[in-house]
Amino acid sequence: MRAGTPVALALVLALAGCGGAGDPAPEQRSGQQSGEGPSGGPREAPTVVEPTDALLDWADTGHAAGTPYVRGPEWTAMTEQGGGRVVLAGDDGEVSISAGAGRTISTFVMSEDWAVVVRQDEAEREPSIAEVVDLATGETSTLAGPPPASGGSWALTGGDLYYPTYGDGRAYCLATGALADRNGEDGWCAPRRSGFSGLSASDLGVGIMTFDDARPVACRTANLLDGSGVPQPVEGPTACLAWDVAAAYDGYVWSEVPEAKRQEEAHFYASARGGFLDLGPGTTGSLTPCGDSVFFVRDPQSSGEPARLMRWTAGHTLEVAYESASVGNAFLGEPACAAGVLTLSSFGEQGDEQVWASVGE
Repeated sequence: MRAGTPVALALVLALAGCGGAGDPAPEQRSGQQSGEGPSGGPREAPTVVEPTDALLDWADTGHAAGTPYVRGPEWTAMTEQGGGRVVLAGDDGEVSISAGAGRTISTFVMSEDWAVVVRQDEAEREPSIAEVVDLATGETSTLAGPPPASGGSWALTGGDLYYPTYGDGRAYCLATGALADRNGEDGWCAPRRSGFSGLSASDLGVGIMTFDDARPVACRTANLLDGSGVPQPVEGPTACLAWDVAAAYDGYVWSEVPEAKRQEEAHFYASARGGFLDLGPGTTGSLTPCGDSVFFVRDPQSSGEPARLMRWTAGHTLEVAYESASVGNAFLGEPACAAGVLTLSSFGEQGDEQVWASVGE
């Protein structure tokens, strides 16, 4: 997280329809969109992609920048009382979930049909508790399946939930939950002295960063889950430098951190149709699949530039989807997506704002 970024609810939101265990590996799937962008080059000489302006139709949320709030097509959600509860509001009413004594709302994930609220033990001694909300009925139930580990990365696509749990011998494992069936199961477990983070999910696949405990700098690997739910390293990232990763049409997007002491500064790349493309600088932790695209944040690259939200489209083009009013000393929060709707906070000397826009399919 960059210096000065407000500490807010971690919102990881994705679309419906992740493939099941029998589907092909995400990196082998091909999107329905025809390629419009430049052809990729070899990994040692990726094609440099210049962005074009294609700002989304942004509207103000009515809340201050940094407010833990997200908007979807039919529901909105906001944390209140300093993480003490989440309130979901839809056309047919509200659903309120309290963290409970000794707990805080640590994570909230939502798709078109489901929402999951994670109640984390403040002392991180007890497993987290996840409450599942059926957005069609407003019914709330406790997540069935392996107990969630305290903290960690969560992702939801359609009714398929991915989250951390502990296996035999305290192994750090990736659990999956089928929310409609109210069941879950253990899946892949990280090898001893290693872990995972940075889950991302869309109907194209699930991304996950694995890492070891090497010192002074851990070795990081960008992966996509295969049809059996096992992480498979993607082709392209420099060994040990990867950070973010997300499935995209005809390929994937990833970031690399070239300087270990500046982990917030990354360089983003894409693989498409078997070639590689250079998408330019960006901010770690900001890669977000939404609608038919993948988004990431780019801080100002000079004193006269704004902060930007970049969009890698299904047509393999790079677009500027948002620009801050401020230049130089400006930055964006991590974008959040709910069923094709993005929520974004912008901060800068010329004013802060929190906005939303529909991405579309």
